[in-house]
Amino acid sequence: MSDDAAVYFGIDLGTTYSVVSYIDEYGRPALVRDPVSGSETTPSVVFFENADNVVVGAEARNNAVLDSERVVQRVKREMGRERRWEFDGRTYTPESISALILKQLAQAAAQDTGREVRDVVITVPAYFGMLERDATRKAGEIAGLNVIGIVPEPVAAALQYEVADGAAERFVLVYDLGGGTFDTTVIRVAADTVEVVCTDGDQELGGVDWDDRLVTYLLDEFQNQVDTAEDPREDPEFMQELRRNAEDLKRGLSNVTTRTQHLRFAGSVATVEVTREIFERITQDLLDNTVRLTERTLEKMAAKLAVENPAGHIDEVLLVGGSSKMPAVKAALSDRFGWTPRLHDPDFAVAKGAARFALSRAVWNWEAGGPTETEPTVEERRERVHALAQRLAVDESALARLADKKIQNVLPKAFGVRLLDTNQPGWQENPESASYVEHLVHADETLPRTRSLDAQTVVPDQHEVEISIYEQAGGTESPELSDNKPVDHGRGVISGLPSLPAGSPIDIVMIVDDEGLLTVRASEPVSGQELTIEVRVSVLSPEEVLDATATVSALSVRS
Repeated sequence: MSDDAAVYFGIDLGTTYSVVSYIDEYGRPALVRDPVSGSETTPSVVFFENADNVVVGAEARNNAVLDSERVVQRVKREMGRERRWEFDGRTYTPESISALILKQLAQAAAQDTGREVRDVVITVPAYFGMLERDATRKAGEIAGLNVIGIVPEPVAAALQYEVADGAAERFVLVYDLGGGTFDTTVIRVAADTVEVVCTDGDQELGGVDWDDRLVTYLLDEFQNQVDTAEDPREDPEFMQELRRNAEDLKRGLSNVTTRTQHLRFAGSVATVEVTREIFERITQDLLDNTVRLTERTLEKMAAKLAVENPAGHIDEVLLVGGSSKMPAVKAALSDRFGWTPRLHDPDFAVAKGAARFALSRAVWNWEAGGPTETEPTVEERRERVHALAQRLAVDESALARLADKKIQNVLPKAFGVRLLDTNQPGWQENPESASYVEHLVHADETLPRTRSLDAQTVVPDQHEVEISIYEQAGGTESPELSDNKPVDHGRGVISGLPSLPAGSPIDIVMIVDDEGLLTVRASEPVSGQELTIEVRVSVLSPEEVLDATATVSALSVRS
């Protein structure tokens, strides 16, 4: 790659495997290969070798059973949560663990391309809430990267599948069954927009759960055939090999109908035949859960767009994620909904689409090889498209169409404020039980979004009002306080109010911008007293981010 060639990176930060893609000098998405293994995928596993060195990737995964107390894996399932790990006297969060993975991915990309990796786009599941999305952005920041975009995985996949080309409006459903997470998303593609209509998913459902079922089946069959005094579950090496065999079996059964596995332990050997029929039977409930979530997504689509047959309004179904290659997936969607799903490059579509997105953003902030502060005019943008197309040998019209697409995301979870139901008996003695959350902005609403609420004081001569922001905690929106979680730094008080009667108005306005900045403005109209709470919904404080950045930068990371 020439020294003056621009490089645009997209990172699919996965639960089990991560992938980096970039736009090469020919204008095509290319994949970064790990310098040690030569693989295009890097296991998202971190091994704390000692106080100074961290291993990320295949070698770390090999230590997952043998030295499990010093290994962290599936950290994506912990993003946005208050989770901590302790290694060698240092504390690590999901953000800092993910930052170590990102640091190694960036090192590999720099070695493979010969270019510094700085500006990146990172993908996230579409159903990730504000906390999880901000945690991903913070991970990139801690790793020393400039995250120019957080893009929903189905949007990135749609860009790679090139369903975003053309002017005719159509609806695309992206079924994404990755290693550790599942989501299903409806996207509306028009001439100038790629809009997420609605999404649903499960952060605790993915290909590893299919692997777990195979591990259990193989272990049971081994013990049925062989009588050993020792318990194979207590042998880390045997269990590590068994898990590796299970993953290989899952992949193999996507291509053949029968596989035979030889298992050896304590001098005994068992031969286990696994058919596709057996595999599908022992994992049927997992697949059923993905179909149920797909149905729930279609129900959201029907409610939002006021259509009676949402499945019939889907023009194309895209299968994304390595585990979507299982034949049972396509069969289940075809049987249930009558679709003909399209499977194409499921392992790499998200990363490649992220690289395409990064390239399209370059049209907006690139000038003479660097970023600009102001949005370009139509003429400036046309000039940039021409210049980039010339430098990268990309079709100029195709690049212009990609750059002109406006990505419209939806709010994954509802946000609201805590109120008090004074009609509930005994509310004065137990205000906690009488409290509920009034959601001002709702899940699957297009961002940005602004909503207002007319609240009231609850007692005479009330001299202050507390405003607390809450986010929907579960998959279903509910006013119950227990079904919502308080937003960190999302609390404020209007104080110094005059003596007013109960029921005096308090005006509240909630604003969520398209980058996830949430603002609540509250005012008492008689006194003019105001309160503004502006929060980037986040788990880590700025000070904690600085501490984590220092910790990660001091560690040597290798694959």
